[in-house]
Amino acid sequence: MRCADLTPLVYQRLFREHPEAQAMFRSQGSELVKGSMLALTIEAILDFAGTRSGHFRIIACEVASHDAYGTPRELFVAFFAVIRDTLRDLLGDEWSPHIAQAWDDLLVEIDALAGVSA
Repeated sequence: MRCADLTPLVYQRLFREHPEAQAMFRSQGSELVKGSMLALTIEAILDFAGTRSGHFRIIACEVASHDAYGTPRELFVAFFAVIRDTLRDLLGDEWSPHIAQAWDDLLVEIDALAGVSA
C-alpha cells in the first residue's frame, strides 16, 4: 500500500500551492468535508475519463456551486491538477508518459467544461 489516505496529501499540496484555499474550509469538521469532496472528485474523474455514465456531471454542478461560494474557477480546476500531481508523486517511477498524457488531456477537458479555457 502506497498511501492509506490520499486526503491529507492532496490538501497539504493544495494549501501549499494555493494558500487562499485554506480560508475556504472551516477549522471544525472540515476533515470530513475534505475527504468527501476528494472522494466525489475522484469518482467524477474516473467517470469523466471512462464511460461518462453520469458521475462526471457533478463537475459542472460543482462549478456552479463553487461559484456561489466565491471560489474562482481557476482554483476549482487547480484542484484536479493537485490530485494529479499528488498521484504522480506517489507513483514515482511508475508514472508513465501515457498516464501523464491522459491526465493532460483530462485537465484540458475539465478546463473547457468549467469554462476556464477561452
